[in-house]
Amino acid sequence: MITPPRSRYSELKAKADEFIKARTLGVLATGKRDGSPQQSILGYRFDGTEVVINTGDSAAKVKNIRKNPRVSLAVVDGPTCVVLYGEARLLQGAEAEARIGGPVESGRQAGTPTLIVFKPDTYRWARLEG
Repeated sequence: MITPPRSRYSELKAKADEFIKARTLGVLATGKRDGSPQQSILGYRFDGTEVVINTGDSAAKVKNIRKNPRVSLAVVDGPTCVVLYGEARLLQGAEAEARIGGPVESGRQAGTPTLIVFKPDTYRWARLEG
């Protein structure tokens, strides 16, 4: 049996970026005050550089990020899963509007409309090549 050559990291990262861009639903993990994980199923956008999530500042995920900005986002489609890790920042008001080019909405979340933005610094994936 001949084993196909392994893809290079840069090739797999490009595939992971395409996978993340093509989807809009994921699971965001943040850390609660006691250190346990908090997970939120949510919609997101990925522009190839940063993940952007609209929410309200009363949401638990925003409160958690204020205490610890490290987050992960898991995106799953069938047997394929890509997980992005990074350090989030919170944007509101004019700064948030400038980031997305218009008014920011909080969806169904209470409080001031807030953007969670992070640039992935680490990727993990499973079955990215089929």
